[in-house]
Amino acid sequence: MMATKKQSETATAVYLVAGDDDFLIDRKARELVDALCPKEEQALGLEIIEGGVDVIDEAVQALAQCLEAVQTVGFFGGRKVVWLRNATFFSDSVLGKSEDVKGRVEELTKRVKAGLPEGQALVISALKVDGRTAFYKACKANAELSEFKTPDKPVEAEQSARERVAEIWKKLKLTPAGEEVIEQFLGRAGADTRRLVQESDKLAAYLGPDRRPVTVDDVRAVVSPGRESIAWDLADQIGHRNLAAALSTLRQLLFQRESPIGLIIGLEHRFRELAILKECMRRKWLRLESSGRFSKAVWNLDAEGEETLAGFQRNPQKMHWFRVTKLAEQANQYSLRELLQAQSWLARTHEQMVSASMPQELALEFLVIRLVGGRARA
Repeated sequence: MMATKKQSETATAVYLVAGDDDFLIDRKARELVDALCPKEEQALGLEIIEGGVDVIDEAVQALAQCLEAVQTVGFFGGRKVVWLRNATFFSDSVLGKSEDVKGRVEELTKRVKAGLPEGQALVISALKVDGRTAFYKACKANAELSEFKTPDKPVEAEQSARERVAEIWKKLKLTPAGEEVIEQFLGRAGADTRRLVQESDKLAAYLGPDRRPVTVDDVRAVVSPGRESIAWDLADQIGHRNLAAALSTLRQLLFQRESPIGLIIGLEHRFRELAILKECMRRKWLRLESSGRFSKAVWNLDAEGEETLAGFQRNPQKMHWFRVTKLAEQANQYSLRELLQAQSWLARTHEQMVSASMPQELALEFLVIRLVGGRARA
């Protein structure tokens, strides 16, 4: 996550908290509100206006209430804080494009530029504020701006998620027994901050006050796997040639109405990665080093290897070492010829699923059996 702030030269009266992480946005806005208006004063000094609306009329009404609130003196002439919470009409959406909404936003923009009456403060929390609008530019120039944006590049997004987990676990006094614990946790919980906090709280409650290091078994016992995690499990089970587990997971995903097309696209990505890593190991650019029960992927690229991998949209060398290790272990379950054959089967089955009369679910089951092949483990 990235947070940026800009302080105006005069005393700040307007605060905009925006981005695409609702948990961090809400937390930051609450911190600002509590700092501006202590909890013991909020009964009379804080006015909250709900901006999480779905229709144009409600958006217009919320903006009108906000404009009226910042011009109304607080009780007994004291400081007053207005919180426009979870606003959904500052983005490039149907609500944001409405002429009625745009008219009210324009009024609010003028108020931000002109400044608020003495003793007034306005906190606005909103998802996905359009940075091209006059409103955003006015806040950037005249307000304190805090933004929480998820990095666009997958590698940077993964690293950001690890940093957030480290921060959350430090506060909860949770210590991983090894780096594979963090990877297992992220694999099941995903990257959403709110979910990371909730699943971490569950782990803390499970371990109790006497905190021992968190193990992989603890994560598997407590952390609920999301849909993405289960789909990842399917790819892992096929990668390890575990047919029984793969078919069981596939049927669970289909029962949950997961898209068969989405699943096969995920498998196409996985086998493309396995083929790339297999070729890297064949060329001695990558090797697996064993240390007792564990292995670790180690890169040893020459100039040709550096140039070759730099040409990929997602350079495997930039992946986290733990993930590369797991994928390399799976690649070792197949010959390069088998991996190339698997990509051919995947492409053919994908085409059949969108053009032929065979049920997509049945086509996927046939595909999984083919991919795992004769070396399937019971």
